[in-house]
Amino acid sequence: MKQPLLHRVLEGDEEAIALFGGAENCAVIDWRDGPAEIVAAIAAFLPDGYLTIGSVTTSSCELLVRDKSPVTAPLSSKAIQENLLFSINHAIQPEYEARQFPPLDGDSYSIFVASRSVWSDIERGNPEATEELFLSTRRLAAYWGKSYFARMLSKR
Repeated sequence: MKQPLLHRVLEGDEEAIALFGGAENCAVIDWRDGPAEIVAAIAAFLPDGYLTIGSVTTSSCELLVRDKSPVTAPLSSKAIQENLLFSINHAIQPEYEARQFPPLDGDSYSIFVASRSVWSDIERGNPEATEELFLSTRRLAAYWGKSYFARMLSKR
């Protein structure tokens, strides 16, 4: 991640916002990606070998995080990607955190993965921009877990 680009994003620079959600700065999750692709995309922004995927069944997958117990992530029929992102985020915390970068919402998600210290600096220096530009995986999963009509009536 390039700090000057992130600073420009937090300042509201439209050009920087358009650049930030790309694969150089964020894990890009395509709507067709399955558990292995999602874990690999997030893992690319973590230290080598920090996050890997274990066994995968139709109902769950195992998340393996260095020096931690395996985490079983449910793969429900509703909001599979969003719930998996929530489980991954839970597994990598407190050392790291992943949040969606919604300005580039479309057929894919841009997920910004950073250390807890980076997130603390962002939140301390730009609380309003943080709230506006980054969506927690908990809120993302909750939003997509709602019915179609409930989503139409709610804000992320």
